[in-house]
Amino acid sequence: MADTRKSNPKQKPATTGKQGQRGAAPAAGGRPAVRDGKGKQVKGAAARRLEAKRRRQRALTWTAVAVVAVVALVGVIVWQGRGGEEPVTPQALAAARQQAGSTGVREFPVAGRDHIAANQQPRNWNSSPPTSGDHLGTPLSPGAYDSEQDERAIVHNLEHGYVVIQYKGIPEDQVTQLREFVRERSGDKLVLAPWSGLQSDGVALTAWQNLETMQRVNLTVVKAFVSDYMVPGGEKSSAPEPFAA
Repeated sequence: MADTRKSNPKQKPATTGKQGQRGAAPAAGGRPAVRDGKGKQVKGAAARRLEAKRRRQRALTWTAVAVVAVVALVGVIVWQGRGGEEPVTPQALAAARQQAGSTGVREFPVAGRDHIAANQQPRNWNSSPPTSGDHLGTPLSPGAYDSEQDERAIVHNLEHGYVVIQYKGIPEDQVTQLREFVRERSGDKLVLAPWSGLQSDGVALTAWQNLETMQRVNLTVVKAFVSDYMVPGGEKSSAPEPFAA
């Protein structure tokens, strides 16, 4: 039987090649055409060189991304291992303070923060040990000291977000605990030193405007104080220059 279907005069025949596709025409072998930065098609050896260059650039980019990610991860691991202390429950901290003979943290008003010369003595300290007030222009380096240090320099450390641990008349094994605690955190904003000026035998923990005293060493109390007040990370810190060294 004859085909009675009529062709549609408006229907356009299927197209192939450049005219029937949107965008760039494929190169030989079905691969997309290589174009330079100005959109001009590049062929032959020039196209191969351009593709090779772009592969190298992509590889360098991904390598850089991977390196940044690894560095960030290592930083987090180091910080978690050294900087931040495990949170202590209120019940555990209360028990530790009772064992240490501590009545908790006391906060003092800012007494001042001017620099004084080496031949001057501050007259505005309002706590013992001092927690703010006039001080020397140069702070101490962080770490554990075997001898007494100048309190005027220590106050400068507090201004920068340090926690300072001072002790007097405690057994040597307790001093060793404190030394190990500080040395394990080498580079952190921590200073440990003896001080004969303490009002009684024991330990004093100081941060800017804050003081806690203990009759004997309890590392749970020490860790809680450091976690709260040492910069960076100490959410209770009121140090006015936390980004200074």
